[in-house]
Amino acid sequence: MRNGVYQMSQDYLALIQDLQSQIEILQIAIVSQKEPAPEIAKDWLRSQGEIQTFFQSTLINSNLEITPQNLSLQVEIDKQLKMLGVDLTMLQTSRSLATWQKRHQQACDRFNLLGRYFQMH
Repeated sequence: MRNGVYQMSQDYLALIQDLQSQIEILQIAIVSQKEPAPEIAKDWLRSQGEIQTFFQSTLINSNLEITPQNLSLQVEIDKQLKMLGVDLTMLQTSRSLATWQKRHQQACDRFNLLGRYFQMH
């Protein structure tokens, strides 16, 4: 493998690991919150937006060489991050405990799916 390609691969993996760490921190905060908390959900939504921005600016819009498989994973991660934003918006505006629990579970499921995507990298 050419040294330049190897370096780009290492840079890409470092960015993926950074993204994964950011998502895991948010996941821990959300999974551990068992009661409705609209103010906290607002913070989660802000954090999700920051993660989405990081993903867009450092991975999607990077000059790194990306394999077709990693490109496919990027598309799926992008989609799931956007859907997580929708989940968190709905979670923030939930009025009943049942609705909040349903939205909370959807967000938790989305984190599990994202975790599986990271394992494929």
